[in-house]
Amino acid sequence: MKRRLLIWGVLCILIGVAGLILFSGMHRGPWSTGAWGPGGFFSGSGWMHGRGPGMMGGYGPGGGYGPGAMMGPEPGPAYGKRTFVSNGERIYYTGTSAKTGPIPRMGGPMWVYHAGVGCVACHGVQGRGGVPVMMGTAVPEDIRYPTLTAAEPHKEGEKKEEPDHPPFTDATIKQAVTQGVDPANKPLDWTMPRWQLTDEDWTDLLAYLKTLR
Repeated sequence: MKRRLLIWGVLCILIGVAGLILFSGMHRGPWSTGAWGPGGFFSGSGWMHGRGPGMMGGYGPGGGYGPGAMMGPEPGPAYGKRTFVSNGERIYYTGTSAKTGPIPRMGGPMWVYHAGVGCVACHGVQGRGGVPVMMGTAVPEDIRYPTLTAAEPHKEGEKKEEPDHPPFTDATIKQAVTQGVDPANKPLDWTMPRWQLTDEDWTDLLAYLKTLR
């Protein structure tokens, strides 16, 4: 009887400790180094981290937190990248500017507020999109600059339909990223966050978007 009570006591202590870790991490804010932050209980180097498909795995290098995974994108080191060649690349991968810090955002699924979540979480390393968004039904668009700015292709002999909107320009790409509307001022899918970028950070991000192929 005493042995059974001892076992139950140890189990209760372990459950309590795990609860405190989770509670403290989730209440420090999305950019903290708590349970969801880099090195935290649920971070890239933490207990819940996966590498590739598995019980919690997704389609990306982030395993359990990769695009299409059960838990959304990994909030730790972005896709294994720890160094970036430009501020625009850093923003694209991590949602954080080397100049201004974490970039405020509005809208989108709640996992986009985790530390280290940037454009790459939905649009992919090459900007081609194509993987359904966690907690949404939308398939992210191909955001490579040549694709965004090109007129919709029309095959000879097919009935030409009016496009949903004109091709993007630098100004309307910024509008999509910061206001969540397309060149025709139609709202984008709710899963697209509205990133509150400074002019300088936007210039850096756009320069990086133009390198995606």
